[in-house]
Amino acid sequence: MTVRRTIPLVLVAAGATLALTGCGGGSDSGATSPSSAAASPGTATATPGSGGSGAAKGSGGSGSSAASNSGGTAGTGTSGKDATSDSYAYKHLCTAGQLAISVKELDSNPDQYVIAVANHGKAACGLSSYYPVVDLGSKNAADRSHDIHPQVPGGLGGAPAVPVHAGRTVYAVLDTDPNGAKGSNGGFDEINVLADKRFPNADTHNFPMNEGATVVQHPKLGLYRDSISEAVSSMRTADTNGG
Repeated sequence: MTVRRTIPLVLVAAGATLALTGCGGGSDSGATSPSSAAASPGTATATPGSGGSGAAKGSGGSGSSAASNSGGTAGTGTSGKDATSDSYAYKHLCTAGQLAISVKELDSNPDQYVIAVANHGKAACGLSSYYPVVDLGSKNAADRSHDIHPQVPGGLGGAPAVPVHAGRTVYAVLDTDPNGAKGSNGGFDEINVLADKRFPNADTHNFPMNEGATVVQHPKLGLYRDSISEAVSSMRTADTNGG
């Protein structure tokens, strides 16, 4: 009789143990789900900040799960339609390595120069400046404190960002003699261009001016535009000292 009573008690105890184990597994699974969901908002908040550096975004893709989320978003955009949108460009600022800079004088006016900034990357990116950082100086000068900074259009507001789509170019036009004075260059024979004010000075590009150019104390520079004709129109509205 004693043996018959012991066997049911052992079975009951084993059943209780199994029930407790089952409850414990359900509890762990439930805890995992909310924490994964909570990670998403944090990752989304960090995305605009990491967008400032292409290198940071690239390394983030192989990091922790939160960084991998951020890198995955960028990767998906790069291969999909999002990478061609303005909103994508605003969130992914250009790096100097994505851009090719050139300067060429206009055939119609040798004192007007077209600054072209081309995106040779695979996805859209954004410039944080409305216009390039430009100054005129002497190629042989060791001291740049006397360089001339052109006037730019005033009244700018909102978040400064210019989308540059993959394979596309934006333009800004510089006029070194907007009033048609037709004199000498005053010793200024070089145009120094930094595509975005965020970039370090080491990313400045230097371009020689034509020998017959006239340089006045208040040259004019327009905003980045999608066409040269629009860039010329913008240049004509420059009325505020840049620099």
